[in-house]
Amino acid sequence: MSGKKESPDRRARKRAAGDAAAEAGSPVAAGAEPSKSGPLPAGRAEVRVRRQRRRRQAVTAGSAVLILAAATAVVAGSEAVESGNAGRSVEIAAADVPAGPLTAVCPEPLRLLSGAVAGTDPQFSPVSESATTSLSAVVLSGAGNPVPASSLLKADGMSVLKAIADGAPKEQPLAGVRSAGVLANENVTEATVLSAEPSGTLQATANAVVGFSAEDGDLAGLAAANCQAPGNDMWILGARTTVGATAVLRLTNPSESAATVDLELYGSKGRVEGTGTRGILVPPGATKAIVLAGLAANDPGLAVRVRSSGGPVTAMVQQSLLRGLTPGGVELIQPSAAASPQQVISGVRIQSPAATKALTAKRGYESAAPVLQVAVPGSTNGVVSVRILGKDGDVSLPGGGVFTVPAGSVGQLPLDSLPEGTYSVEVTADVSVVAGTVSSRGSKPDAPVDLAVAPSGERLGNEHLAVLPADITSVLSFAAPAGAAEVRLTGVARDGSLTEEQIVSVPEGSTVTIPAQSVGSGLAAVLISTTGEPVYGAQVLTGKDDGVSVLPLPKGNIGGTSVPVSLGY
Repeated sequence: MSGKKESPDRRARKRAAGDAAAEAGSPVAAGAEPSKSGPLPAGRAEVRVRRQRRRRQAVTAGSAVLILAAATAVVAGSEAVESGNAGRSVEIAAADVPAGPLTAVCPEPLRLLSGAVAGTDPQFSPVSESATTSLSAVVLSGAGNPVPASSLLKADGMSVLKAIADGAPKEQPLAGVRSAGVLANENVTEATVLSAEPSGTLQATANAVVGFSAEDGDLAGLAAANCQAPGNDMWILGARTTVGATAVLRLTNPSESAATVDLELYGSKGRVEGTGTRGILVPPGATKAIVLAGLAANDPGLAVRVRSSGGPVTAMVQQSLLRGLTPGGVELIQPSAAASPQQVISGVRIQSPAATKALTAKRGYESAAPVLQVAVPGSTNGVVSVRILGKDGDVSLPGGGVFTVPAGSVGQLPLDSLPEGTYSVEVTADVSVVAGTVSSRGSKPDAPVDLAVAPSGERLGNEHLAVLPADITSVLSFAAPAGAAEVRLTGVARDGSLTEEQIVSVPEGSTVTIPAQSVGSGLAAVLISTTGEPVYGAQVLTGKDDGVSVLPLPKGNIGGTSVPVSLGY
């Protein structure tokens, strides 16, 4: 090391680097503002929401300062290295970027189309008098921490509809103890946003479910959906636009920036080209409705890719069916896992072959038979192999479950040969695919039949929160295609307390179903974590009469990230 004295300029640069690093370590940059818990008056809650928005901006700015400070330190330090070391990278510690707030968009109630039936601005009419739409939400604390500040907001992300917790308990939580804020069975009439601040260094473990049910009218049936984190690229599979079928794609932008959305549509006969799929503008805090029949009419199976630039969006399809004057079911179709050579679909509910045969024997009811749908979005045909996992292991399919799907199209494989039960479906292909199942529940052609669409899901990890809608039966379905695994289940009671953890074994190549009521009585949610080989799961809901709906399990807990910064010279 040279013994030369440092120049004033060099000392000034080092002091600037130290000041920047100190600023990055401030509480605002780390997102470490105390949270509060308990109901809030509407005025105070709205003030807190505005503070949360400023805090999110501060977290982003603080993270940028942190990275810039680290880079400045490397540049300043590099001048002290001998010239003989030129060309060598200087390694520094990774910069920790804290987890941000959780934002999830909850869909608005199902509505009947009225007037215009195509385009991006359809009109909707009220549903039947028996229709109800309710939202249930659960926000968990970290061990020894209070329940993070959380609220149910309007879609603009500013106006508070209901406070869940304010983050400041009257008493300090005990070390190692967790609790929850619960919002149960809240009636909703519009799209909403679940917002929760981080819990310590981790993003809050939180989820909300919207449930719709109607006993009469054209929308008779049961439909439910998890509230969805916004993104910029997602796939939805299972929509249909045949006679009597109505599929409405709803795009919601909860951010403060306008979103421009492009759609790619793939149908049973190939990729769908046409106007109206590019440059769809979704303003901040707004929802855009698109009738898919106006883009791809008379198709029994559509795959829709949604990509946005600018603000991130959420996407969901409201699907309803009418066979003549008889309701054929409703569903809120949620995004599937990203396109991949392997897909796993959980929670595939199949009724007895006899019931399906009686239903599909009537003209116009052929589409009530259960099917697997596989989309191949690339330019090469896909050879698809299907494996059915039942409670006792593999279940065979006629023809061995191997079929070819033409490039750029959606193919179907019948599942009506399967015995009654709940299954998981593993799909493997030599190209990237998207997969899901479509099934019906009901046996009388002259009575209403309900519809269920099960999308493929991602591998489960830790802290997945399955919220249990009130007055609806929930069954958790798990599968471990490649090897044995364990699932840890903890009930979250409506009073915010947690039950003792239960451990369930999932044998290799089988499907295990767990009624939520077996985890505990009076639960608002079930917390799910897994160990061992990859596990996939879903939540199957059943209601009055033949009501049925399938929810993929939401993503698990997300922590902060570490950003390595290294500069060479």
